[in-house]
Amino acid sequence: MLIVSTVIASEANPGRENEDCAVGGPELVVVVDGAGTPKRLDTGCVHGTAWYARRLALAMYDEAVDGTDGLADGLATAIERTARRHAGSCDLGDPMTPSATVAVLRVRQQEQRLEWLVLADATVALDLPTGPLTASDHRVSELTRAQRVELAEVLAPLDPVARLDTLVRAQRSMMNVHGGYWVAAADPKAAGEALTGSVPLAEVGLAAALSDGAARLVDDFGVMGWPGLLALLAAEGPAELIARTRAAERSDPDGLRWPRGKRHDDATAAIVRLG
Repeated sequence: MLIVSTVIASEANPGRENEDCAVGGPELVVVVDGAGTPKRLDTGCVHGTAWYARRLALAMYDEAVDGTDGLADGLATAIERTARRHAGSCDLGDPMTPSATVAVLRVRQQEQRLEWLVLADATVALDLPTGPLTASDHRVSELTRAQRVELAEVLAPLDPVARLDTLVRAQRSMMNVHGGYWVAAADPKAAGEALTGSVPLAEVGLAAALSDGAARLVDDFGVMGWPGLLALLAAEGPAELIARTRAAERSDPDGLRWPRGKRHDDATAAIVRLG
């Protein structure tokens, strides 16, 4: 069984640089979602989040394309390789150093299986005969909600800019530590926290790798479930998914119906059809 089509769509948060990156080939798709930070906050990196996301996506593709190592091992090496590329010019120990979430799909022809990996709140969604299989790690959003409650008295007197900066710093203090959340940044040990799995190729009709901005219709807005999202991707493709996400965001610009940290987000979706 071969991948007969791979389709990728990616769109930046309007007016911003796209900090997502997707790389696809005949038997492998990598989606990387860079974690944006307010431009006024120093990250210790002269390159920026978009640079990091692109380099990590390409390194992960390079590590995984030959299919000889496990996906988590490949991600660990990709994180290490990317860190080496800017260790001499940047402070990788800064808690604001660029970071990213990752979703990977890989076909193993010899084993006749589809492998997947998810680190943090990117999503892998598979259309199986028994129903959708989805994987995503939402520890970062759970942590952020808890911190809003814990810091309520500190945040209350602050203006919106200072409030956001305080929350971002608090969140980053829990990045890649036990009891916190795990993302790709400078420490390859984060790859050991990735969710991984595999399914028989014969059972997969469609597979998707999504940044969190492309999963909003399900995760944040609740206007459809995973069966509906996979059906939309199958019928109309990833560009239409992003278009509908943007329409939903524009219908609630102030986050009254769907409270969220960002009005819009970078959105990337990659679909793989097997035949």
